[in-house]
Amino acid sequence: MEKLKEPEKREALFEVMKMPKIVIQEEKGSQLLSLLLKAGNLEWGETETPLARETADYFRNSPLDPEILKTIKDFYAEGVDEEALHNIALTYRHPERVESILEMAAKYKSHVKNPQEVHKKVLALLESFEQTFSSSPLAEKFAAEIERDKSERLKRLGETKKRIESLIDFFKPDSKTTNVQKLSLVPTDPLYKANSGRNFTLPGEQIIISHIDNVDNQDHEFSHSIINPIVEKLSQQLTDEQKGKISKLASGKLKQDYGDGHFSLLCEEFIRTYNDVLKKGEKLQSYEDFVRKISDISEEQFQKFFAESKGFKARCTELGIVTIEDFKNKSREYFERFEKNQLRNLIFEIYQEYINRPNKEAENFENFVLAKFSDRI
Repeated sequence: MEKLKEPEKREALFEVMKMPKIVIQEEKGSQLLSLLLKAGNLEWGETETPLARETADYFRNSPLDPEILKTIKDFYAEGVDEEALHNIALTYRHPERVESILEMAAKYKSHVKNPQEVHKKVLALLESFEQTFSSSPLAEKFAAEIERDKSERLKRLGETKKRIESLIDFFKPDSKTTNVQKLSLVPTDPLYKANSGRNFTLPGEQIIISHIDNVDNQDHEFSHSIINPIVEKLSQQLTDEQKGKISKLASGKLKQDYGDGHFSLLCEEFIRTYNDVLKKGEKLQSYEDFVRKISDISEEQFQKFFAESKGFKARCTELGIVTIEDFKNKSREYFERFEKNQLRNLIFEIYQEYINRPNKEAENFENFVLAKFSDRI
């Protein structure tokens, strides 16, 4: 009987990125901007923690100069969104980042007119605000909280490295595609909600702003440095029709947060499917699963979530849902419009095929997706 041949081993055509150096690094500009945004809107960001409440009281009693508030409102009126402001804030005390940040603004924020002028105004605003705020008792409390957070993050550094290594081992990112040599973890911003996070990718460096205890979000934000450049390459293969189909397959809930653009939807769903289904073992949700999940929700629980979650409230309002009974009666309509996620089903299938690929060392996630995805959409 002829012996079966083993699958032919191919040499990898890529070099897997090395483990980046992880540092705990305060970003003064980002923290100052959060304080400014809070001063401009006391309901912005975190509102429930003692320090968030104290910050709101501080700005209630010591409101910002009306000219500063006007400048912030003018930014929004001119189409400068919060993400653009945070990007620019990262250049505060970091002049070496200015060129890269402005290049990103030109590439991804074309609606921002004259980013150089916006950059100049934002830095002047941050500097002026720091001079008045830095001597306040509240500034001392923020400094103490940041130092405590830094110390705790250093204790957890070994655990953080293991999680990053696990992601690198799974995706095997090409060092030419994901050029992260330094991973900067920013101490927890006391004005950010614990379930929110941001990441910023600069040449050779990724900056992650995420709550110290929300490790899933830290993994999510790091994964953007791997997934986003892959999706950029994938976008060049896709037709307009395929891009439109991606939007149709995505859940209404995801589109509510990220719009209809295929790029953001793909990036988010690749990362969320990995985190939720592969890492945490959640099931792909059917309508029957959804009904079971909501069956034991009380009216009190429903009203609490309805009041706290703007997204949930907007979805329910769209369908005329105001009570738990309404929610259960309209569960099919709600599921079809907001929860049904055919894009996740497709991406999960691709992940399964990737995990079972015959030559695991010669093919990384980037090569696999670029070879397979277009034919599946």
